[in-house]
Formats: sequence, C-alpha cells, structure tokens
Amino acid sequence: MKNFGLIGYPLTHSFSKKFFSEKFNSEGVDAKYTNYEISSIDEFPQLFKKHSIDGLNVTIPYKEAVIPFLDDLDDVSSSVGAVNTVVPLFKEGFHILKGFNTDVYGFHQSIRTLLKSHHQKALVLGTGGASKAIEYVLKKYGITVNFVSRTKNSATNFSWDELNNNMVKHHGIIVNTTPLGMFPYENVAIPFPYDYLTSNHLVVDLIYNPKETLFLKRSKLNGAQILNGEKMLINQALKSWEIWSLNDK
Repeated sequence: MKNFGLIGYPLTHSFSKKFFSEKFNSEGVDAKYTNYEISSIDEFPQLFKKHSIDGLNVTIPYKEAVIPFLDDLDDVSSSVGAVNTVVPLFKEGFHILKGFNTDVYGFHQSIRTLLKSHHQKALVLGTGGASKAIEYVLKKYGITVNFVSRTKNSATNFSWDELNNNMVKHHGIIVNTTPLGMFPYENVAIPFPYDYLTSNHLVVDLIYNPKETLFLKRSKLNGAQILNGEKMLINQALKSWEIWSLNDK
C-alpha cells in the first residue's frame, strides 16, 4: 500500500485528507493519506525515518521552511521560493527529496477565465508561501503585484495601516492569502475598506472553509466578483497526484 500525507500545523481541518481518501476509495487505488501534524519543521526528517512515505503535501506554515530540508526543486518551486508537494526519489544510487509547487497550477486554473483587460494591478493580502505562487501566476499575465502585510519592508509591500481607498481603487484584483476567516475562526473579519470595491474588482480568498468567508460576503455586497479557494485546492491536489504517479514509474 502506498502512503501519502500532509504536513502542517495545525491540521484541524484537512481538505487534502478527505479529498485523497475519497479519490483512492472511488478509484480503487491501494493507498492511504495521513495527516502528519508537526509543531516544528525540524521534525520533518524524522517522518521519513519513522514512516514509509511515497509523497507529501505541505501546508501552512512550512511551504518555505521545508526547502532547506530538500535535495532538489523543480523549476517552478525554485522560481517561486515555496513548496507544497514533496516526492522521495531514487537518483544515481541515492535517495533524495524533491520539491514541487502545484499551487501555481491550481491558482492558474481557477483564475484564468476570470481575468479581464482592466485587471492590470493586484493587491495580495499576506506574504506567506501561498502568496508567492499567486505572485508568480499574476506576473505571468503581466499584472503588477503589490502586497499588504504586518510590516512594510519593500516598495511593493505595504503595512495594513497603509491600506486605503486609493489602493483599493487602483488594484482590480484583491487576493487574500492569510488564514483570517478560516474555520474555526470564520467570524474574524479582515480589516479592509470594502466600501471602495466595485463591479470591476475580482476578489479572491484562498480559504475554502467556509465557502464564503466574511471577506467574500462583504466584497460581494459591494458588487465585486468573488472566488473562493476550492477550485485552486482541487486542481493543485490533482497536480500533486499526477507528480507522485509520474515519479512512481
């Protein structure tokens, strides 16, 4: 039996475990999917000593922190600087761990039909591992990307205190990559000037549970087109499975 899994912390509600368990069951795949909740990335190497693992997904907060523990990266994850899929390989007589980023594929698939000519600038809320994949995709479309985080540390990175109506007005795409509003904290609202959103705005929340966060609800009330993270998650998961399957041959 093949063994796949997910590392992150916390893993109180895992899309991946449910998705892959149902996939394996419906397709008759002899495999299982396990949540490996680790409180420190330093525990990562021990997983492969304690368990026989054929592939891992990586989620918050380890998409960047896992990289020093890997032996190789594919071109996309190397460019993005974040990994969400890991594959153990046997190469030139040695076992190695290779990292991939399927968030890029997942986000591209979810947003590609929604982009319009007036979507020339994007404001990304948060600067974690997922935000890097979002930036990578949007820049491929020639869209200028700016970030909002707790502290300002570059010309393209603004603090939450600097977020204002003028910034919202000039950014046609708004993407939340933070966990604010995610189950079980769905009543936590993102401090955002919603009144300045219009029907020309595309507002994306990478959260999938709840399906419509307070951030999306308030954005929709102001006429913005909204999109949650479910389609991205499904597509990145399918891409992970494709990578694991290809590297098993």
